[in-house]
Amino acid sequence: MAKKSAISGEYVITVEDSGSIVVYRIFDNVIASLREVAEVKGFEYDTKWNTRQFGSKLCKEFGDGKSAEIGNYFITVKADGGIETYRTYDNTIEALRTIAENIGFTADPNWNTRQFGSKLIDEINK
Repeated sequence: MAKKSAISGEYVITVEDSGSIVVYRIFDNVIASLREVAEVKGFEYDTKWNTRQFGSKLCKEFGDGKSAEIGNYFITVKADGGIETYRTYDNTIEALRTIAENIGFTADPNWNTRQFGSKLIDEINK
């Protein structure tokens, strides 16, 4: 469970119960995210595939047919057949810097990841 969270564009920032900061990017452009995943894995794909075909093929190749975890990318086939993708970040502070830059928020260079994430959430939610 998250102590607090904020959404900024495609990004979700959460402070976990442990105090850790997690950043997720939920892609608006799903087909572009599927191409990213395919390139990361060296998976050959047909540029004519639609989002549903592409996502389903990746889930079958790298998951259980309904979902797949490929590095930091997560792909899910929804009940209606639609595809949802999101990504987590190993380098959380870099993701926070990207979000801060997008909203014009200036971070103190002395902040650690937990301080930065918490303050950024507060700024987005104010």
